[in-house]
Amino acid sequence: MANRRYNIPSLSSLVAFEAVARLQGFARAAEELNTSQPAISRHIRNLEIRYGVEFFDRDKNPIALTSKGSQFYAGVVQGFDALQNAVQDLKQVDNRVTLVCSHSVSHLLLMPRFGYLRNAMGNEAELRVMTAEYNLVQAAVDSGGDIVFEYSATAPDTEHVVVCEEKVKPVGTPEMVRRAVSALSGECEAPPLLRLQKENYGWLDWIDWWDAHPEYADWPICGEFDSYVYLLEAAASGQGLGLGWLSFIDPYLARGDLVEMPVDWHSTSTKVYARLTRFGQRNPMAQKCLLLLKGSQLAD
Repeated sequence: MANRRYNIPSLSSLVAFEAVARLQGFARAAEELNTSQPAISRHIRNLEIRYGVEFFDRDKNPIALTSKGSQFYAGVVQGFDALQNAVQDLKQVDNRVTLVCSHSVSHLLLMPRFGYLRNAMGNEAELRVMTAEYNLVQAAVDSGGDIVFEYSATAPDTEHVVVCEEKVKPVGTPEMVRRAVSALSGECEAPPLLRLQKENYGWLDWIDWWDAHPEYADWPICGEFDSYVYLLEAAASGQGLGLGWLSFIDPYLARGDLVEMPVDWHSTSTKVYARLTRFGQRNPMAQKCLLLLKGSQLAD
């Protein structure tokens, strides 16, 4: 066997770098890795000093990879994928199904229905949820996910089911919705609107709603959030109106924390799909789980 010596950073520093890049934040990486933010910062800074490069543009919100950082991230993910595959080959878990999705899908679609899904799968199945920022979901898939949730106007070319269709309308507390209805009649000032500040990947936003409902166009944007979960929590606390996506807002509607504006749903051809990955195609338990994820089957 060839005599090899690898001059590479420690595994802990590479894990910290991968988490910060994928989650676009030091605090989020620290939370995921169950460590402190200063510890994560030290790992990243030591890497940058060792190689004389800046991996992140810290002036952006959220932070973003530099060109060198993106190149390094691709190599790190590729290396981790190879290591993950080697580990999986050592110990196959035949009853495990790994679901890969964004934080919003995990919290708003899967969590309220997880008990049903687990019971329907049976005691022999082990369900695992892996979350990532939406634009980094594919990197998480490559680490061994069986089923991935994707938002698209076209159906995937692999085995899939429709989880839900894109339909939106304004939602808020009962008091906020009453104010909005009065504002449409010219009886009071318009309520504040809440929106996502993160990059839009094609899902409906207030701009789309304004195009279809110009009577809302001059209503003020008074709150921006980098998480749809946080936006809904703000709406539920009475801070303003948010755009409610059908199926995502079901838990809030069921509790009465949010109510719908008395208008029709605005819809497009876009859907949330769950599809099998190359790993899931070889996993019979994943195929069973996929059928249970179909929108008509997801029951509280």
